[in-house]
Amino acid sequence: MLFTSFALLTLLPAVFGQSWQQYLNGLVQGLNTDGLTTLASASAALNSSSDGQQIAQSLSTGNWTLFAPNNQAFSSAPINLTDPTSVRNLLSYHVVHGNFTDQTSSYPNITLGRTLLNDSSLVWLEGNESQVLAWSNGSNGIFVLNNGTTVPVVNKTVYQNLQVLVIDSVLKIPQNLSNTLANSTYDVTSVGGALSSFNAPTNNSITLLNVLNNASGITLFAPNDTAIATASCIGGLLPNTTALIALFGNHIINGTTVYSPSFTNKNTYTSASGEPFSFKTNSSGVYVSSAGSNWAKIMRSDVLTSNGVVHVIDSVLLDKKVNVSAAISAYQSATSVAATMSIETGPVGVAPTTSSQ
Repeated sequence: MLFTSFALLTLLPAVFGQSWQQYLNGLVQGLNTDGLTTLASASAALNSSSDGQQIAQSLSTGNWTLFAPNNQAFSSAPINLTDPTSVRNLLSYHVVHGNFTDQTSSYPNITLGRTLLNDSSLVWLEGNESQVLAWSNGSNGIFVLNNGTTVPVVNKTVYQNLQVLVIDSVLKIPQNLSNTLANSTYDVTSVGGALSSFNAPTNNSITLLNVLNNASGITLFAPNDTAIATASCIGGLLPNTTALIALFGNHIINGTTVYSPSFTNKNTYTSASGEPFSFKTNSSGVYVSSAGSNWAKIMRSDVLTSNGVVHVIDSVLLDKKVNVSAAISAYQSATSVAATMSIETGPVGVAPTTSSQ
């Protein structure tokens, strides 16, 4: 059992009679004792910068879950542990608000938690929200979904208020939308090419993909490569950029990052072209439709990007209609909601417990 030398400490609240420095020192000692020496060194380095100290202060109160890379993980993906910013971002993305591993959904359902990573050079979510982490529960236990791979939890324990889940890989921070669509693992390279093939209606010098790259809070239902190849409607619309933009706009939610747990909680969403999305679930999976068009099956959900999320679908949504006023109203509403968002302290999209920022 990890942290056996500190068993008694698990009985004490982190806020009882100790400073965040004492908390951090105890955590570092526990990590070292149990062979997670590289992570211990990274954790100790938090004390070398004000941003790092803020992370330590946050961890010392409340409930948290740490996805803790083991030494082998660090040897396979060397990290510059001498750079305070790299250390801060590394640890920030491996820590999520809340202690809710018992609430982890079984695959294919996915659980998401809000991390501490909010470096504005890496995260551009609406409302300046921190990045999320996605994981699920399979026959062999919990695993993280990261950059198109699954990262298993190989051990777990508790340090005071911190659930420690040991993993055998260092997690990669989500990339921008262009790089994510270019990742062949997701089978959506064609939609990336399509979005790069025509310019935005408001700026003829920038492609629609670049517009999406620079947006804050984007949800994209991305047809997979087979769907794009077999969609005769796209070829027929090629001379008509306006119609193409309308079609692809009905695959996008602008200003709101919608993760898969929100598909089934009766929320309503409007596309960037102003059309309403519908969702349904049956024994074969989860499906999405735009304004009552064809139903597309969601083949892979919660592909995280720096500014939102991609859900891979098996067909193009055949909706070319536009409702400009509805699109503007939905975006304004999303912006208003983002300005008053709270920090989730449990699974994103389903947790009733929040605290004000």
